[in-house]
Amino acid sequence: MYSAEITEIIGTPPRWILRAGGGLLLAVLLVVGTLASTIRTAEQHPSAVRIVGATQPYYLRQPAAGGLRPLVASGQVVAQGQRLALGTDSATRPVLAPFKGTVHYDEQVLAGGARPGDTLALLVPLATTYRFSGQVPLSQVAALRQSQLLQIQVPLDGRLGNSLALHGRVRYLSPVVHAGLVRYSGQLDGPSEVALGQQAATITDLRGTLLVRGASRPVLQRLLH
Repeated sequence: MYSAEITEIIGTPPRWILRAGGGLLLAVLLVVGTLASTIRTAEQHPSAVRIVGATQPYYLRQPAAGGLRPLVASGQVVAQGQRLALGTDSATRPVLAPFKGTVHYDEQVLAGGARPGDTLALLVPLATTYRFSGQVPLSQVAALRQSQLLQIQVPLDGRLGNSLALHGRVRYLSPVVHAGLVRYSGQLDGPSEVALGQQAATITDLRGTLLVRGASRPVLQRLLH
């Protein structure tokens, strides 16, 4: 501050500025250190999780003998036991819906002529139960058992930050520890099942990230360890 170059530019600064500036800097450091040692935040431990729908979509395929004639329009909601298609000959039995859901026909296959074994339509369940499962380290079992509502992030596409936030509860924790890991399984809550069904109803096997909330620790302790 008192070098010839600084003095030439701004002149000779008063000495109280240096004393006040040093004291202010020390006060700021003390405040930051105090806050860092008193404010507590919870750690989140991410782990891979698998989500599976209890009711799998039904695939309507072209039989080996005789064609099928659709009876409902694509996008129509059908009841369980309702006829989906009839055979072009009397030997082919009518196809009945195994559950309540929405029919989605492949118009290109129907228009181009389906071969035996081709998928003609997909019946998506109108409502289903989603279960999730995975493994966590033994050190996180206590936090997993105490969590009332777990958070699961499911990416909707490859873009960063575009994910679906789901919630669920653990229903089972395995008593067996293998390689330091414990298996668990659970079920999504009602709102999460509805949201997942609207976004990815035709996907039967999803991969996501389970966020296990750990114990709260001071920020300073987390930085030092």
